[in-house]
Amino acid sequence: MMIKRNLLFILCLCSLSAIAQPPATYYDSAAGKTCDVLKTALQKIITNGHVPKTYTDLWTQYTITDVKPRTVGTGSANVIYDVYSTIPGGTDPYQYDPITTRCGGYKKEGDCFNKEHSVPESWFNGNHGVPGDATDYNFIFPVDGYVNSHRSNYPYGEVGTVTWPTQNGAKLGQSIFPGVSGIVFEPIDSFKGDLARAFLYFVTRYQDSLPSWGTNPDASQAFDTNLFPGIKVPFLKMMIKWHNLDPVSQKEIDRNNGTFIYQGNRNPFIDHPEYVDLVWNSSCSGLAALPVSIVYFTGKLNAGRVVLNWVSTHEINLQEYMIERSDENGNFHSIATVKPIGLERYSYTDITDVVQGSKYQYRLKAIDINGKYSYSEIAQITVPKKELIKVYPNPANTSLEIHLNNVQTSTSLQLIDPLGRVVLQKTAPVNNGSVILPVNKITNGTYYLKVLVGNNLETSTIRIAH
Repeated sequence: MMIKRNLLFILCLCSLSAIAQPPATYYDSAAGKTCDVLKTALQKIITNGHVPKTYTDLWTQYTITDVKPRTVGTGSANVIYDVYSTIPGGTDPYQYDPITTRCGGYKKEGDCFNKEHSVPESWFNGNHGVPGDATDYNFIFPVDGYVNSHRSNYPYGEVGTVTWPTQNGAKLGQSIFPGVSGIVFEPIDSFKGDLARAFLYFVTRYQDSLPSWGTNPDASQAFDTNLFPGIKVPFLKMMIKWHNLDPVSQKEIDRNNGTFIYQGNRNPFIDHPEYVDLVWNSSCSGLAALPVSIVYFTGKLNAGRVVLNWVSTHEINLQEYMIERSDENGNFHSIATVKPIGLERYSYTDITDVVQGSKYQYRLKAIDINGKYSYSEIAQITVPKKELIKVYPNPANTSLEIHLNNVQTSTSLQLIDPLGRVVLQKTAPVNNGSVILPVNKITNGTYYLKVLVGNNLETSTIRIAH
């Protein structure tokens, strides 16, 4: 039965994708437009045909286009696709039956799911008792009730100091994104694009109300009081970054197709991701400060080299990208330049040999033909220190096996209890890179193992449990 029901779910989604695509002429009136003109054209498109549903209707719609096959626990074949608890590519901490686990009360994560206005109702004085902006499926997601209550009406953001984490890795805490301050809620990377595009839909569909909503203190970091851009520039930078970081997924496409059947309109930024840059870019009035030439910059360590990647759009009058690396004093110096060639995604490999245990900082400088420039965010790369010892098993029962790098003859060992007392000390021979240390006579507990590896003294915490 489980296999048949999952197969039915897959077939339903395939059918949904096939029958709910936008009509061929749906976006014709947006062709050739940019900036505020395009935003207004999109507003008219997604307002036309929109038939608002009730808040209660959302429960039924969630069972159609917010579900996925169960992979955890027992019960319903399909479960709610919750952006605050799902771990794509991993194991979800819990999963919800679409019917029987609706909130209700909750005391902890995993108790039940409810409806999350990704743009909080308090920001726009919403009233979900009346079909309209507060019941719009395009930005209201099924999520864990306990997490929803903790997110409260805080804006989305990027967290530095975490005050509360969710079980899938989302977090509440102090903002570190430039221009966005205070407490924010950061979803995991896999859903940042989903939520950014939902927000961009909202400020497009309901742009006529922004002059009044923009004066609301709760929304002060996100809404602008002008129809265009409609979003405060720092928050817009973050939304564009998230949009590029997390491209449109099949989940979003299926949900968008379901929206068209359900309430008669769509999210244009899912159908046409390129509209984001066409609507909001540095050539638009009021957005000269928007560094859309660099919307995403990151680095990673690969085979002993630092590989830098960035996403760039709207390269008007751009002369070059200058790659800068900081020295040990924190001062940045140019190490290379890259000429713009009309690509959206760029990559550069720093051929400098990295030092284990060191940190490197990079930034990108976009320079236009008039000498003006803007900087990307700083990408920090930490090169892990090579492990000189590996100890297992941990916890240990009768003995410890210690693997050492670059030790051929013998080594000195100490086992120290939490009070600093040496309970075992010896010089042991190294055979095939390993030392066996008997611990069968050592009392159960936590200890510190000190091992001399060449001229380095390495420390490891171990537990003994007979």
